[in-house]
Amino acid sequence: MKKGFFRCTVCNDIHYGIAGPVTCPTCSAENAYVPIEEREARMVLFKQGTKGKQIRIEELKMVWGEWTKDKDFILNPDKEHTDMAIQGALEQEQKKGLKYCPCRLQVGEFEKDLELICPCNFKIQKTWKEKGMCWCGLFVRRV
Repeated sequence: MKKGFFRCTVCNDIHYGIAGPVTCPTCSAENAYVPIEEREARMVLFKQGTKGKQIRIEELKMVWGEWTKDKDFILNPDKEHTDMAIQGALEQEQKKGLKYCPCRLQVGEFEKDLELICPCNFKIQKTWKEKGMCWCGLFVRRV
């Protein structure tokens, strides 16, 4: 299946994946996600597109880019996709206190949820083994 963007109809949380979560990680609404186009997702995520947000995105890209230098993966070269995924992690940090993976649902148990802090341990996941990328496509296999 192809990944796409989904929006919570209650709080406008954006999710990137094969399907929207059953439970919204932001407002806990059940079955509230609808598919949307990437353009709409970008508008929702960046509607308050302040200079400060873009600076935070660029800072994380530099930090994570440096971290990947000696690894077999890199940040996704698709700037729009990477910026959106990083923005999602930053929004998780603002809402939940930690930069949780923007496309995976926390279970509410602190110890288990620690495994979902971005960047997560994506190399053990099926998506990495089959497609050479993390869940949200922020990190991709170096070619």
